Amino acid sequence: MSRIRSDWSELCSDILRLIFEGLGSKDFRRARSVCSHWYDVSRKCTLPLYPWRILFKEGLTFLCDPGDVEENFHVKEHLGFHLSKSSVMASCSTWLLMKDPSLLYLLNVFTPETINLPLMESCQERRDDDFEGFIKSTYKRQKISKFSCAQNPACFWINERRRDYVVAWNDQKSNNLFTYKKGDDYWYTLEGINCVDMAYKDAKLYLYTFDCSIKIFDFSGDFPNEIIRGNPYRNHPFHYPFQPWESVWKAKVATTNSGDVLIVLSMRGLVGERFFSMFKMNSESGDWERVESLGGEVLIFGHGVTIKDVNGWGIKSDSICFGNDDLCPTSGCAARFKPNKKNKSGVFDLATSRITSSAESFSKGFWFVPGGQ
Repeated sequence: MSRIRSDWSELCSDILRLIFEGLGSKDFRRARSVCSHWYDVSRKCTLPLYPWRILFKEGLTFLCDPGDVEENFHVKEHLGFHLSKSSVMASCSTWLLMKDPSLLYLLNVFTPETINLPLMESCQERRDDDFEGFIKSTYKRQKISKFSCAQNPACFWINERRRDYVVAWNDQKSNNLFTYKKGDDYWYTLEGINCVDMAYKDAKLYLYTFDCSIKIFDFSGDFPNEIIRGNPYRNHPFHYPFQPWESVWKAKVATTNSGDVLIVLSMRGLVGERFFSMFKMNSESGDWERVESLGGEVLIFGHGVTIKDVNGWGIKSDSICFGNDDLCPTSGCAARFKPNKKNKSGVFDLATSRITSSAESFSKGFWFVPGGQ
């Protein structure tokens, strides 16, 4: 009597779809990573996107799912990193960009799979003179023994099925932009960028710089090229007539689902109230104007992209999710460069200007969006 062999990866799509639709969000994320067939079926299932929080305390990692009424916290003790050695630089879908003193790597929160990024080893210089109208810059590989302790702007994008990815980060100590795309032979380095923040969408990297300008780099080719003629923000740096009592704590750049580019500020007002303000450039006048709504979407401050249709999943639309150190300190300019341990991660409602902070006491919190890119 012959034994029947079964292969879970060959289950028919209709059965898999029924299985996926009965799973909770945590198990759904795990199941879709089983194989390429399961991933393809999962993409046909409707699962709303909404922000989760990853929270750290005393060596433990907690995953908070706002859409899971029965179980809000999932304790993860062995994600493969410790906060004493590594820190989170950016997130994309279920992946985090991690940094330790000598290495950058990608970490999947749910599996937890890791992708080590190449070391930065010295090599010959290379000059980018290939396209008329694009910036002519010197790219080279560099050897860096340790990363700066300062918070460096970073972002990345990853395709969860093919594991294609693009990583970009700016070292504020050297003012160099480092970029790496899967398949590259080495890190590209662009010197003197002076980047404040960055966002990545549709193979384009948006950089907000210290002179309040927005640079755009195209990653669709073999190596990054700056877009000059096609950059509508090039001759229109961010400027807005703030009131004398308004002060800016942090500035971030973000792109919406409709393609708009926003400058988002964490601010402090006359009587010490803390809030967020958003600005969009008027395409006709070139002036930057204050906007009061995200058009029903949700933004994670510093995440770089917006999320659609999250009502009913723990986060209200037209809100900004923020981390522990994203709010302006409560008092004194001297606190500007000191960690504010009293701040908690939370949500800012754009319609009411109300802030809802987490009640839990954690050393650090970070937002991410499973399946968001």
